[in-house]
Amino acid sequence: MKHLIPPSFKVSLKIAQRYLADFFTGELSKFTNFELVIDRQKNLFQTQIKISQPIFATSHSENKKHNLNLAIQRIQNVLILPGKIFSFWHLVGNPNSVNGYQAGRVISGDRVKAEVGGGLCQLSGLLYLLALKAGLTILERHPHSQDIYTEATRFAPLGADATVVYGYKDFRFQNNFPFPICFRFAIEPEEIRTSLCAEQLIPELNIEFKSEEFMYTIKVDTIRWPIDRNDCEVLNSSTYKKLIDHPIDHE
Repeated sequence: MKHLIPPSFKVSLKIAQRYLADFFTGELSKFTNFELVIDRQKNLFQTQIKISQPIFATSHSENKKHNLNLAIQRIQNVLILPGKIFSFWHLVGNPNSVNGYQAGRVISGDRVKAEVGGGLCQLSGLLYLLALKAGLTILERHPHSQDIYTEATRFAPLGADATVVYGYKDFRFQNNFPFPICFRFAIEPEEIRTSLCAEQLIPELNIEFKSEEFMYTIKVDTIRWPIDRNDCEVLNSSTYKKLIDHPIDHE
């Protein structure tokens, strides 16, 4: 019976379920909306932490950059006030063809394939890594189901990913600082640069992704080393299936 239900209906149902859950938990009222840092304040928001990652040339890379640019327009310089919750999908919206998105590579059901809106997981992963380094409170993050890269071809450490699937999997964090923050981006032909900006200093924390291999899976612990302490804390653990066939070159 599940196969007879149209995918669009499933997504609509999931969105309705999440909306009700967010309403009753009170998170909905804390979501950051599309409110930009006003021009006269932009110079006050200075780069505190920055990350860059390569965008490898593939058959889908131009579509991927197109999709990234569309999503970035909904996140760049958006004011995230103290106590507010950043929700990737609440800001970006539905990444469908109606909203201008093109086909890009995704991992779906342990398979790599092309879907409209593909490639946005690199953006959510960058935001996740920035949030970790800043010590922001992670509320929702999902790892990919499978490790599809080799150490030579991956653009981020295993464990630093945050997959997003509209209606199903979101990336969310809460601004636990007593001051507002925002993100800024730059996409070059072969690189994406992301920075976390604020009016006050944000010390960059050391993040380590410690992996342990088993026969069919890889377990990765995300470890954070506070600046003023010698002891570390394990933030979460992610388990990935190993790719049985040859890993792909790039996303």
